[in-house]
Formats: sequence, C-alpha cells, structure tokens
Amino acid sequence: MKKFFAGLIAGMLIFTGVGEVSARSAPIQTDSEIWVRGTAEWYGVSEKEILNAVKAGKHFKDIEFAALLSKISGKSFTQVLSMKNDWRDVMKKLNITPEKYDAACKELMIKGLAAESELPESTVKNLLDNHYHPLDIKIAGRLAKASGKDVKEILDSKKINQRWADIAEQLNVDKNLAEAEEKNEDAPPQEEMTPPAE
Repeated sequence: MKKFFAGLIAGMLIFTGVGEVSARSAPIQTDSEIWVRGTAEWYGVSEKEILNAVKAGKHFKDIEFAALLSKISGKSFTQVLSMKNDWRDVMKKLNITPEKYDAACKELMIKGLAAESELPESTVKNLLDNHYHPLDIKIAGRLAKASGKDVKEILDSKKINQRWADIAEQLNVDKNLAEAEEKNEDAPPQEEMTPPAE
C-alpha cells in the first residue's frame, strides 16, 4: 500500500500538472511556476515560501519533504525547511510519529485517488477501509462514472480471471479507461515516500 501511495501521489501531481514526486525527477524549467503552485496547493503551503526556497537553491526533494512535514506538524514550511540536517532527526524534533506520518500519507492517498477515480473522498476512504486495492478503486471509479453504475457493484463484479478491460467491455464503455492502467500493473514499484537521502 505504501509503495502504491507513492505512485498515486506522482500520478496525482502529473494529473494536476505539478510534476512527479515519487520518482524525484526535477521539474522542467518552463513548468516551474506550475510546479510551485501545485506543490503549494497539494501540501497546503504558502506558494511564496515554496518559490523563495526554489530561488534560494534548495533541492526540490527537500522542498517536497519539508512541505509534507509542515502539513503533518502544523509548523510553517520555512521553519521546517530551516531545520533540515537529517530529516529523520527533524521528524523526531517535530514529534512526527510513524502513526502521524502514515495518517497524513493515507489522507494524501485518498485525495489523489479521489481525483484520479472521480469518486468522492468519503467513498474512496470507505473502499480502502474495506481492503479494495487502490488501482482497482481508481479504474472502477472511472468505469462507474462512464457507465452510471455503482462503483462497489463494479468492483464486486470483477472475477479473478478477468481484466478491467473485460469489465469495461461488459459495461459498454471505452476500454481505454482500463487498459492504460492495467499495462502499468507490472511496472517496477514506485519509490516510497521516505526522507530524501542526505
């Protein structure tokens, strides 16, 4: 679930035009303003603070992680970023327990899944709590919107030997809503959301 979370965050940021977080690829210069705005919105951080960090030459990996810790701790982004030495030490100083960290990651995961599946966040949370796989939720949500069917009904209709493209065909909706995602199922796992290497 944690590895899939990182991929979802990356997908959500690409979906919103922000750039990729989990793969840690630097934003293209022409997209830097979009990246700054999107990162600020995603983590609930001041856009001006993010921009100042970029201008000060801070590495984007540190910017992203400081923004995440700021969201969890309630401290200002600038304050958290200024504490950076070893991020694990910063987490201890901010009293960010594994439980708090995991809860924040789940919140972001729900937010990302809701956007990509076009389902309400409450529905996504309920489905995750009932142990549906995030990728299945994302695809089923899109199929539900396209077909007008209930997402849980769609999730429960899929048999173990079926692909989502088969379900899309049964629902008489565009198979591309499922096929593109299924092709990525065998891709290497995404990097987990862990402190950047020092």
